[in-house]
This record gives sequence, C-alpha cells and structure tokens, in this order.
Amino acid sequence: NFRARSHQINQVFADTRTLTASTNEDLDLAGGLTNGIGATVTFTSIKAIAIIADSGNGDNIEVGGAATNAFATPFGAATDVVNVPADGKLLLVAPGAGYAVTASTADLLRISNADGVASASYTIILLGVE
Repeated sequence: NFRARSHQINQVFADTRTLTASTNEDLDLAGGLTNGIGATVTFTSIKAIAIIADSGNGDNIEVGGAATNAFATPFGAATDVVNVPADGKLLLVAPGAGYAVTASTADLLRISNADGVASASYTIILLGVE
C-alpha cells in the first residue's frame, strides 16, 4: 500500500547551460523553469542542488547572491555565494522540509560566470517539491 509522504520529491529540473564572460542569470525556482517534459516547475522547497562546473572553464561559477528576491535559504544571506571551480562540484542536500522557496520574494537562484574573458558552462540539477 503506497502512502504519500509529506515533503517527498515530486519535481526535477536539470540542464546544462552556458554563460558568456562576466554574466549571470537568475533562475526563477517558482515558475520560471521548464522540466524535461515541457511543464513549468514551481518549487516550494528544494531538497537537493547539484552544480557541476565544466572542466574547460577559465574561472569559477558563482552560486547565490541574487540582487533581489534571492533564494538565500542555503547560503545564510542574500549576498553570499559559493565558488565552484572548473571541474568542481557543489552538492547541497536538505532532508525533511528542504530549503524553502517563496514565490516572488525568495525564489531567484543566481548563477554567475566569474571569468571576464571567456564563456563558462555548468550543469544544474534541482530536486524538490512543488
């Protein structure tokens, strides 16, 4: 007999992305992403975040630090960032309720390319609850 559990992962977002030199992107975790079957993803919590920086990157991929509406739950403060070097991996896991996502006020995950000269690529995997 299957019984649904609260806070069970029910949504996945995964993508490989490229940022031009010195640019960033704010990933909207509550309605701004599309999953592998084309459905809009609206996370209410994130259970795991994996960032894998490409081995050919010339500098760090920076995770966190969105200027407004920052998804800062795993970082301590909205301006905090984690540097992921070339060929580096970042894995954050939050059992139980996960990292809270609040639509319109705390839902933007910033990813930045610290390289001022060349593009940088990374893979992102988000496991969460809608």
